[in-house]
Amino acid sequence: MDRRTVLQWGAATLATSALAQFNFAQNTSSSAAQPRKLHLDAYSRTLHWLRTPSEVAEACHQIGNTTIDLTVRVYPGHVIPEKVKTDLPPFVNGLKRNGVTVTSMAAEITDADTPYAEAMLDTASSLGIHHHWWRGFTVDASKPYTQQLDAFKPRVAGLVKLEEKYGMKAMYHPGGGFSSAFFDLLYVLKDFDPRFVSVQYDTGNLLQTNQQNLVTQLRMGAPYIGGFVFKDAVIEPNPGADPNAPVTAAGRGRGGGAGRGGQQGRFRNRQVPVGTGIINLPLIAQTLKEINFNGPMECQPEWPELGGADQGRDTITIPREKVIELLRRDRMTIEAAFAGTGLL
Repeated sequence: MDRRTVLQWGAATLATSALAQFNFAQNTSSSAAQPRKLHLDAYSRTLHWLRTPSEVAEACHQIGNTTIDLTVRVYPGHVIPEKVKTDLPPFVNGLKRNGVTVTSMAAEITDADTPYAEAMLDTASSLGIHHHWWRGFTVDASKPYTQQLDAFKPRVAGLVKLEEKYGMKAMYHPGGGFSSAFFDLLYVLKDFDPRFVSVQYDTGNLLQTNQQNLVTQLRMGAPYIGGFVFKDAVIEPNPGADPNAPVTAAGRGRGGGAGRGGQQGRFRNRQVPVGTGIINLPLIAQTLKEINFNGPMECQPEWPELGGADQGRDTITIPREKVIELLRRDRMTIEAAFAGTGLL
């Protein structure tokens, strides 16, 4: 069975199972007087140049955020994994004392065998954090594709056991390899409980030039949309490219999405501030309301105007006030797109 056949079969299967759950979710929530309020998190990777909870909290308030997705990663992550049990509680509580709640953990967890995975989940759960990043599956182009997708499933099953044990939900963050294809992700996840494993839908790494395709993905994958990431991009000619190069939208940067480097084809995807590229923010907001989305959301800017904050560096090359201004602009743009939905 080739990849195209897998995706066609997977889409048909998911259309039946996911839409059935989606319709159930709509019916059960239709009697609610008000839609559930969502929150737009700060992304602490863009604040690695601030190292203490009070400094991070102050910046969050200046940007306009009262919640945050906190990096638990190797330095310059705000908490390093091997010290999660001792360092995460004081950092989370320090933020809380300063009016900022940690709602999600940006961790580098691949499966249950990831070093310190159980310690990270145990500690996060004890602090009231119940969502976390999950990523890192890769495929080998020289091997049968379907078999590799199926081989991920036992690893997912092992992670599900940990998630259930600690009351956590893993959100797979799309990156390179198979994970840049949304229906590949759903093919792997469809046999598992969406209370414990899900997709952190990323509009940059899953860039859809046809916005109706994005709507279709959100509708079909509704039960498995655990989190949402706002990125925007433009598709443009690649300066200096070989005119005889393939006509592709190459140039996906960090994570395989709409980044800034590595362009090879005649066209490239270049990330830009949200609201200035091709994604339709009001359409996304309305679709998230339609599918009863209730997970964490955030912007993950990776454009160079942020002076190093875009790359998670512990120093910045532009004034602090400028970084805050640019991050605040993204937040205000998202809030404007949600006006009238009753979600924010």
